[in-house]
Amino acid sequence: MARKKHNLSFEEAMTQLENILSLLEDGELSLDDSLAQFSKGVELYKYCYDLLNNVEGKVKIILDDGNNDIKEAEFNSNT
Repeated sequence: MARKKHNLSFEEAMTQLENILSLLEDGELSLDDSLAQFSKGVELYKYCYDLLNNVEGKVKIILDDGNNDIKEAEFNSNT
């Protein structure tokens, strides 16, 4: 199945995922609504996963030393 295109930032997608999780954990939705929310959550998860993989690739390109050797470094959000 093709992945749906989203025009969301990573943070917006994560917020939507958190909201879906809360709805599902509350247990107040009907079975059909729960399934619809679960499906939406899976799509958002895949979207976030793709975004993270894309960023990882960009970081590796940035770390390339110009000799076709990629120096992988631990990401540190404090730097």
